Amino acid sequence: MRTKNLLIIVLIILAVIGVAVGAYFMLTPQTEYKNVTIDGLTFEVKNGSANVTNVTANYYIYNDTENNITVLLFDSEGMGLNDFDEATQFAAVRDALQMNNQAQNGTNYTYNYTQTVNRYTYLTNYTHKNLFVITQDKGDMEHILSTIKLDANTGNNTTENQTNNTTTQSSSGSQKSSSGSQKSSSQREEDKITQDGWNPKEHETSREDMGDGYEKVHYDDGYFRVVHKKSGKIETYGYG
Repeated sequence: MRTKNLLIIVLIILAVIGVAVGAYFMLTPQTEYKNVTIDGLTFEVKNGSANVTNVTANYYIYNDTENNITVLLFDSEGMGLNDFDEATQFAAVRDALQMNNQAQNGTNYTYNYTQTVNRYTYLTNYTHKNLFVITQDKGDMEHILSTIKLDANTGNNTTENQTNNTTTQSSSGSQKSSSGSQKSSSQREEDKITQDGWNPKEHETSREDMGDGYEKVHYDDGYFRVVHKKSGKIETYGYG
C-alpha cells in the first residue's frame, strides 16, 4: 500500500513538473533570428522586416527600426570618385555615434557604450570591408558579434574596434593626425600608425599635387591629409 501511494505521489510530481515546463515554453516568448548577408559578411539579427539597402556598389545599410539595430558596411576596395560622398557619410556617422562612449568588455568582444543615449556601437574592418554595428540592446550586440561569418573570398584580416579609444574625441580626424606612433622618430609623420591602430598606408587610395611641394593624400573612408612631399609632415587634414 505504501509503495502504491509513493508511486502516485511521484507521478503527481512529474505531472506538475511537466505542466510547469510546458507553461514556461508557452508563455515565454522565444526570440527568432534571421541571417543577414552584406558583401560577403553574414551575421544573425532579431527577425524583422528590414532588408539590406545597397546605397552604392560599395556602401550598404541594414536599418531595423523595429528592433533598433543598424549595420553599416563600406567596402573601400575598388572605390571610385563616385563613392567619396558615401565614404564621407560613413565616416561622419561613425564618428558622431561614438562620441562620449565607454569601452564595454563582453563575453568575447569589446565594444562601446554611450550611457546618455543607451547606445552600443562596434567598429571593425575585414581588409577593405569597414563594418559598423549600432544597437540599443547589449544582448543584440553580443549575438551579432558572436555570429559573424566570412565567406571564403573575404579573408580574416581584421582590426577590431578601431575607435574604442576615442571616448573623448570629437572626430577620428584628430586621432589620425596624431603622431603617437611607438616607431622610430625618423619615420615620416604621414606614415606613422596612430594610437588607435589606424595604418595610413593600408587605407591610402590616391594623391594629387597641390603645388609648392605639397600633395593631398586621400584615404578610403573619405579622410584626407595635405602633406609635404619631401618631409612627409602633415600640414592639415579633414574629410571631403
